[in-house]
Amino acid sequence: MHIRSATSADLTGITRLFFATVNKVNSKDYSPEHIQAWAEAALDQEYWQAKVSELYFWVAESEDAELLGFISLTPEGYLDHIFVHDQHQHEGIARALLTTLEAKARELNLQKIDSDVSITAKPFFDQQDYTVEKENRKEWKGLVFVNYRMSKVL
Repeated sequence: MHIRSATSADLTGITRLFFATVNKVNSKDYSPEHIQAWAEAALDQEYWQAKVSELYFWVAESEDAELLGFISLTPEGYLDHIFVHDQHQHEGIARALLTTLEAKARELNLQKIDSDVSITAKPFFDQQDYTVEKENRKEWKGLVFVNYRMSKVL
């Protein structure tokens, strides 16, 4: 596995991975209506282009260039996205991506990383020494999504 900065050339792979992961992995914790609304974000190419252009955004890929996952960080220390391919869960990919992100955060002299973490991702973040600050209930597309504001002091 190799981790590198994302480019515009990765957009198709990023959005496909996002769509598949939300549909196949997050579906164990969210209703079909939530999954449909969430996965539709994959269609917004301008959104993803802006994220790749404006954030610290990394992809993990296999030796044969298969996209395995991605992660992004704002300059202020917000972990905006972390997704791992649905066929490659529990292989250490998320941990490797998070290690890259935390190293960058330290390089930027950030004191803390914050994220809004899905029900699905919460156990992973618990294992990485992130703590829950609060439970969120965010309304989006007429649905209430539950997730958790989690943080880690560096």
